[in-house]
Amino acid sequence: MGKFHVVYFGSNDVPVDLLKPILAEIDADMTIRRPTTDAEVIEMAQDADGIIMHGSVPLSRDIISKIKRVKVVCRTGVGVDRMDLKAAADHGLIICNAAGCNSIEVAEQAIGLMIAISRKLMRMNQYVHDGKWKRHTAELHAYRGRVYRIQGCTMGIVGLGHVGKQVAPRAQGMRLNVQTFDPYLDPKVAEQMNVKMVSFDELVKTSDFISVHAPLTKQTRHMFGMPQFKMMKKSAYLINCARGGLVDTDGLYDALVAGELSGAALDVTDPEPLPADHKILTLPNVIVTCHTSANSDESYVDCQSHAAREVVGVLSGRGPTTQIKDPWLLAEAQDEGFGGV
Repeated sequence: MGKFHVVYFGSNDVPVDLLKPILAEIDADMTIRRPTTDAEVIEMAQDADGIIMHGSVPLSRDIISKIKRVKVVCRTGVGVDRMDLKAAADHGLIICNAAGCNSIEVAEQAIGLMIAISRKLMRMNQYVHDGKWKRHTAELHAYRGRVYRIQGCTMGIVGLGHVGKQVAPRAQGMRLNVQTFDPYLDPKVAEQMNVKMVSFDELVKTSDFISVHAPLTKQTRHMFGMPQFKMMKKSAYLINCARGGLVDTDGLYDALVAGELSGAALDVTDPEPLPADHKILTLPNVIVTCHTSANSDESYVDCQSHAAREVVGVLSGRGPTTQIKDPWLLAEAQDEGFGGV
């Protein structure tokens, strides 16, 4: 038995060979556990000094009050919306995430979705697979619909954090004009990146593409609903690679049917997973990619090893590097139950 005991929560194929050498630095051993209920979370964390959490395991105030031995919990991802951060602070529990470890992947997917939805790539691929391609006929062009040049358009980034800072230069590389809404951003950061800071309403009204990269809080839940969709350009596209709850899914469906915007590309949805019979999946101008934008071989290694190092840092007394302590995040959990990766 080591000096410390670390519990790994997650349903993935755990990279034991990657994590054990890191934990061995402080003589910590690791047990892999896969809770499916709140009661199992409490039971399986009783002997833990630290927790590495892969996926969205809930940490309610009740759970936190009953796992008193645990000193640190680090997610292998970024979102902490299933954790009661106020309760964690009250109980002295340190919560960390893998901020920045998968930002490149999310940014790459956001740009990919922008191209795919506006150039209607999925729709035309399906046209071919359905055996409909008969040279460049009027039927083909009618089926595709109108497309516009991306260069020269305006990209509006909601949240210029770790991911937003990766999206901006990629959009600029495609010669888009980039603007952002971020009430917590130092204006000097935007200035250095040649990104224009605007109000939320101005961003919604003037952007040709809106890429959402904000955390899910009480204030941001359904920040995109029917009022915002009605303000958008009818030729605009919405891209969400952050959290599904930021967008009112039913409102988005109604807005798309009404032609208030041209389309939406969603890596995340509300609810999640999205039921196969959900009405929004009947629309040809919607792409959904299963909450996978953060995934790559490289980000998996980076996020997993970062989480282990955060746990080691806290248990060794060195302290964390990515502790969640932003004042706008220190609140009650915004989602309940067990979520996806």
